[in-house]
Amino acid sequence: MLPPLKVDTAIDVPLASMSAPYQEGRRLTQREMVRSHAFSVLAALSTISLIVIAWSLIPISRQAARWNGCFEESLRWQRRDFPKESKTISKLWATRYCNGGSLPMPRK
Repeated sequence: MLPPLKVDTAIDVPLASMSAPYQEGRRLTQREMVRSHAFSVLAALSTISLIVIAWSLIPISRQAARWNGCFEESLRWQRRDFPKESKTISKLWATRYCNGGSLPMPRK
C-alpha cells in the first residue's frame, strides 16, 4: 500500500511576481488595450443579441398558439357538424377557416 500524498497548501510566491514581469510599469498600447477587452465586449454583444432574438420570437409564438387553438376548436366543430366527412376534409376546412377563409360554404 502506498503512503498518502503530501499536499503543500502554502506556496511562497509573492503576489507581485504573479503578474508578467515584462508588463510592470509599462503602459499598454492601443492594440493591447483592445485585445484585453475584446472578449468581454464580444460576450456582452452576443448576450444582448440573443436576448433581442428571443424577445422578437415572442409574438410569433403567441400567434402560433392562437392559431393552434383556433384549429383545434374549428376541427371539433367540423367533426360535430359533419360527422360523415373524412378527417382530412375536416382538417382542410378547419385550416381554411383559421387562415381567414369563410366557413359557411355550400357543400355537396
